[in-house]
Amino acid sequence: MPPTADADAPASAGDRPTRGRPAEIDPAALARTAVALFEERGYDAVSMADVAEAAGIGRRSLFRYFPTKADLVWDGAEPVGDEMQRRLRSSPPGDDLLGAYGDAFVAGLAVPALDLAATRARLRIIAAHPELLTQVGSRMGSRSTTLAAFIAERRPDLVGTVRIVVLADALSAATYAALRWWAVESDDERPDAAIREALEALADLARPPRDS
Repeated sequence: MPPTADADAPASAGDRPTRGRPAEIDPAALARTAVALFEERGYDAVSMADVAEAAGIGRRSLFRYFPTKADLVWDGAEPVGDEMQRRLRSSPPGDDLLGAYGDAFVAGLAVPALDLAATRARLRIIAAHPELLTQVGSRMGSRSTTLAAFIAERRPDLVGTVRIVVLADALSAATYAALRWWAVESDDERPDAAIREALEALADLARPPRDS
């Protein structure tokens, strides 16, 4: 029996390109098509060949933009991160640290380039698949670096200590957990309230316990 080709493997050099002028490819539209398929059929049931067929392009073209299925799910976070970093850099040093970070994160989620419905779908897919959840740290690594620099400006006494690393990772983890909760559990149209509540939960850790 002859070997079968892996539907999720990159196309071989023998794949023939489509005749005529190549169609212009929009990576964001490709990712949205993939996410819609993942939601409809299930992430594990959809191959890269399925995505390429639904998008009307060749597998080789798809792999050029997205080497893996995970890349399709994680696409779209860049505009949020870019706006958040811009807001953090421009926030006055005297502003409350958690408040300034919350403002910057919420502003990032309001950028016109972000498709909030697709973001919610992506977060649901990630939450349901451990192999995607394990990538959160590597995908969010640059955010923790930005947060560490942001904290250092407001708390220079923490520079060079383990606390600044812990705080940066805690802020990043708290807001991502809030996003995931919003996507899976909340009926709110936007995640802003969940983000604020997550940061308030961190602030509560430093307060004396309330009387019951």
